[in-house]
Amino acid sequence: MEKSTTQFTIQLKSKIKPTEDREKVIKAIKNIFTDAEITIPETDKIYITVEGEAKNIERFKELIRSQAILDTARSVLEKGSKGNYTKFKINKQAAYSEVVNFDKDIHGGIYVKIICSDEDKLINAIKDIAPRTKYGKIINEDEEEKKE
Repeated sequence: MEKSTTQFTIQLKSKIKPTEDREKVIKAIKNIFTDAEITIPETDKIYITVEGEAKNIERFKELIRSQAILDTARSVLEKGSKGNYTKFKINKQAAYSEVVNFDKDIHGGIYVKIICSDEDKLINAIKDIAPRTKYGKIINEDEEEKKE
């Protein structure tokens, strides 16, 4: 698989409920975004919100390809896009098992925001992360547009 050349920042956020194991939530995030740097606030609150940042999208790309959910991922990325970013949630429990699932779970999921320097770079990032497919095969959509 080709390594991403698009520059972006990935912001991550997840609430941890009292019934959840903090380390398991962090593991779920790192299973998908391997270089995530997670911050855990010192607080007396019942619900803790962990936040993090990552730059490496390769594991996410690998998982959506191996699960054959490129079209779904593309749709989710496009639906959540606005200006220079896209946002979506993934299921914490699935992420813990190294699976990408775009349904948030009963615990609220993992909030993901991919931010690029401008809108064109975001469009290129989406093409790179989740390219279009035809009959289950990745296509070069720039060449497809030229044919039309």
